[in-house]
Amino acid sequence: MPEAPVTRLAAAIETLVRAHKTAAPAPRGLAYLGLEGASGTGFHLLDALAARGIFRKYEFVLDVGAGLGGTSRWLAARLGCEVVGTAASRAEAEAGASLTRRAGLSAQVRLVPADAATLPFRAAHFTHVWLLEALPRLPDPRAALREAHRVLRRGGTVAIQDLVRPDAARAADIPGWMPATAAERVAALERLGFVEVALRDRTAEAPERSAQVLAARDRLLARLRRDPRCAQLVREREALAAALAGGALRVVQIVARRP
Repeated sequence: MPEAPVTRLAAAIETLVRAHKTAAPAPRGLAYLGLEGASGTGFHLLDALAARGIFRKYEFVLDVGAGLGGTSRWLAARLGCEVVGTAASRAEAEAGASLTRRAGLSAQVRLVPADAATLPFRAAHFTHVWLLEALPRLPDPRAALREAHRVLRRGGTVAIQDLVRPDAARAADIPGWMPATAAERVAALERLGFVEVALRDRTAEAPERSAQVLAARDRLLARLRRDPRCAQLVREREALAAALAGGALRVVQIVARRP
């Protein structure tokens, strides 16, 4: 069976970062320089998103749509909490788990293949639920938010970083992505019963600031372009970059509490 593109992506990231470490250490919390994410938005945004929730070592976070686990590892390394991240497939979960082992975070981070619309966790299981640029990639975002409400403990925080359309009439042409507007996301949370819903537009602050990370992303994209099996991943990353640069997508953060 040929390797899944996501497995090829994980291998490319691991190889590139291993070579990079000989020249300079990775930033704290970014064992793989944040290369796992498709959009390229800076991980510095997550510090502000985490400020709303109270994080201690005994906090238990669900990272929905974690992919290869970059955000899950960031949460564990920076905030000390335990994290379960959901992946879209077994191949993605296994590739992410391999990266997690190499980062020395297997005791805190577990990646599992799971449908965000039917999460395999009991009700009120997590203290926090994070959805980081995951909703536009999911077949049923409303069901995913409903499940987030179900598995979140009373008083717990849901934190969302989303790539949204600036208005309902303007669409972004990104393979496999269906962005909503910020107003639609807020309305969905309120209908589910979340309270203290707060929205902040972070578009101006979103671009990655680290020259080290930007250079690594360029090298990764060049490597992926040389691999025909990664053509779809390349198209996705290029389309997201163009949409963010051209204003067809904005970056927002939304936090809310389950009463």
